Amino acid sequence: MFPFVMAGGPLFFVFQLVDSAVQLFFTIYSIITLSDIECDYINAQECCKRLNQFVLPELITHTVFTSLFLFFGHWLLFVLNLPLVIWHIVRFQKVSKGRLGVYDPTEIHNRANLRQFQREVYAKLGFHLITFFIYIYCLIVALVGMATD
Repeated sequence: MFPFVMAGGPLFFVFQLVDSAVQLFFTIYSIITLSDIECDYINAQECCKRLNQFVLPELITHTVFTSLFLFFGHWLLFVLNLPLVIWHIVRFQKVSKGRLGVYDPTEIHNRANLRQFQREVYAKLGFHLITFFIYIYCLIVALVGMATD
């Protein structure tokens, strides 16, 4: 019926769904933290510490699960996730020496940088919401495919 969904089975899409939910949590947490720094509820050092602790885990989990799409032959889903993986890698590698991480306390107070960070997080929120529902659809199709076999 839908051959791009069958490889890997429903368990694969359950793991993808859990990963997508975790990525959504990271993104919503980032939105809340950036809103807090914008309203001066927390200082820049604390904000950057909170945000930077999720950068590497987010990069690793998204890269691993995108690689699994390639491994199981889900080309369409792999191509859908690849731009965000490349963006994560480039963003992580652009961190210069002397900075504390992707989010730096000396730069986050600049209004243009803060707006850029917020736009990035909102774009990731949209991406993760869309992929969350795509994974739910793929899980349902895989379960229906198992029931008809």
